[in-house]
Amino acid sequence: MRRLIISAFVVLSALSMVCSCGGASGSKKDGTDSIKFDSIKVDSTLFLTEDTAGPRCHVNLCLTYAIGKNAEYINDSIIRSGILCPDYFSITSKKISVPEAADSFITRYLNDYKNDYGELYKADKTHGSSYNCEYIVKTYVSQEVSDYYTYIANIYSYGGGAHGCSIIITKNIDANSGKIISLRDIFVPGFEHELNELIVKNLCKKFKVKNLKELNEQTVFMGIDVYPSDNFIINEDGITFIYSPDEIAYHAAGEIRVELSNSELENILKKK
Repeated sequence: MRRLIISAFVVLSALSMVCSCGGASGSKKDGTDSIKFDSIKVDSTLFLTEDTAGPRCHVNLCLTYAIGKNAEYINDSIIRSGILCPDYFSITSKKISVPEAADSFITRYLNDYKNDYGELYKADKTHGSSYNCEYIVKTYVSQEVSDYYTYIANIYSYGGGAHGCSIIITKNIDANSGKIISLRDIFVPGFEHELNELIVKNLCKKFKVKNLKELNEQTVFMGIDVYPSDNFIINEDGITFIYSPDEIAYHAAGEIRVELSNSELENILKKK
C-alpha cells in the first residue's frame, strides 16, 4: 500500500477579543467584562497517495471560543451546536475544551476520509478529483446590542459532486449570564403562528409575490412547513433570521435573510 502523506499546520493565538479567526469583530457595544473571546486555528491536509496532485482531504478550522465567566458552558454548547460535523462528541457528555475538540475532530475526520475514500479510490482511479474533500469553518463573534453576543460560524463542506455545501450557524449568548438564548427565551408562548406569518410576509416582498402559494411556486418552503430559523441575530432594530443555501429554497437563491423589526415583533416579544 502506498504511503499516506499528512501535512498539518497549527496556530494557537493569544489575542483576546481580536484574532485571526475573526474574534469579536463588528462589535457595536462594549458589553460586560465577564466574557471575552480567544481563538484557535488548525489547518490540516491528508493525501490519499504519495502524489500530492491526487485526491486529498483538507480541513481548516478557525474556532472562536469564550474565556472567563461561564466559558465552559458556552464552549460546550458551541462544540455541540453543529459547527463540527459529523458530531463525534454527541456520544459523551464529558466537557471538552475547544482546542481539544479541534484536534480530536480533525484526527477522526481525516481517519474516516482515509478509510472511506481510500478503498473507493483504489477501485476507481480514473475519477480522482471526485474523491477530494474539504471542510472549512470560520467563526467570529459580533455584538450588535450590549445584552447579547452573537457567535457566528460559516461552514463550507465538499465531498464530491457539482458543488459544495455552505451553511451558517449562529448562537446568541446572554452577555451577563452566558446562557445560549433560544427563540422561546425572547418570545411569548404561542409565538409561532404570528412569527411564521411575518416571515412569509417578508419573503413575499423579497421574492415579489403575493402569498405563500406563490412562494411555493418559487420553491420557497415548497413541501415543508414555514418555520423560523434557529440561526438568528439579535440587533438594535429587531431580529434577523438566516436560512442557509438549499434550506428553504432552490440552490441558486443562496443564503436567505429575513429581517423583522422590533415594531413588527412587538406583539410576541417578551417584555423586559
